[in-house]
Amino acid sequence: MIMRKRFHISLLKFAFFSLTCIPALVFAQTPQSTKGVFVKELSAVKWNTPDGIPYVKGPGSDLGATSFEVMDASRIAYLSNASNEIIITKTSDGTAMKKFPVASAPRDFVYDNGFFYVLFSQQVTVYDESGKTINSFTFPIPYMGVERLTRYNKETYLLLPAGNCAKIESAGQAVTPEEYEGWITSASSFVSTKLSSDKAYSVSVRSANGKSYTKEFTADKKVAGVYVIGSTENRLVIEVQSFISESPIAVERNIVSIELNKKEEMVSIAVSKKVPDCNYVHSNKNFSVSPDGNILNMITAPNGIYVFSLAESISTSAQDYPAEIKDMKYHFNDHMIKVDEQ
Repeated sequence: MIMRKRFHISLLKFAFFSLTCIPALVFAQTPQSTKGVFVKELSAVKWNTPDGIPYVKGPGSDLGATSFEVMDASRIAYLSNASNEIIITKTSDGTAMKKFPVASAPRDFVYDNGFFYVLFSQQVTVYDESGKTINSFTFPIPYMGVERLTRYNKETYLLLPAGNCAKIESAGQAVTPEEYEGWITSASSFVSTKLSSDKAYSVSVRSANGKSYTKEFTADKKVAGVYVIGSTENRLVIEVQSFISESPIAVERNIVSIELNKKEEMVSIAVSKKVPDCNYVHSNKNFSVSPDGNILNMITAPNGIYVFSLAESISTSAQDYPAEIKDMKYHFNDHMIKVDEQ
């Protein structure tokens, strides 16, 4: 099982035993896609301006936005671990419309039906859009340290580092954690991945009716990690990372959309897209899948935060990321303040 987890000492969010950078991988069993990806900038927000997002640089940490949520066509919310706030911005110009404080050291959040569910070390706190605390529920000590959560069908799930998920709340009440194999997605599927060999990995989908399907993919480079992003009724989206170098660790990143048939069986790779290698701050969530099936990508750059929408296109030369973003290689690990510099 492979899953999203960050190591501050490397270029990647990486775990060999679990799930979450640049030429596309080649998959032996599937023909290369004749489609492209249309990249559209949804919004841009500046760092450390009165209407922007706070940024803090320090030894061992670069803080700014640890997670993001596209609330609707006109609003994008960011969870700031630099100021312990939720900041709601205008999509059109990136200016802050509203901000309110949350408890210290937030890790992730989701926006669901008018409420924000914010993950902390051992609890989830629910806020309404005005910033009022509506509810709070804790989870057992063994789950401390989890960095991701999601919501599905009025229930809250922790997305675990080992690639499983655990339901911790239902209908507003904390429940005894119930673990499931794979990460649950908004399409009600549980998706898991596993490294098969240096250049192969498998992806498994278990649908709500209990049926399970697995397909193996091969790559032309050694795979560093495969991470579930989300799914719709006809697409499964994953992030594939392959090694450029193992010492020091450096990876290439590619977003892969896998076509699903009506039985949720994996048919072929619909599109494969190189993503920029730019991580100005440590973020626990910088990809998600929107209800309409587009991939949403938050990129943190030296001048601020960008949110892009990636949609499948019939053109193989569809619009790409802006050159200044696409060509930038920046990782916070390479620019941290060293202790002896203070």
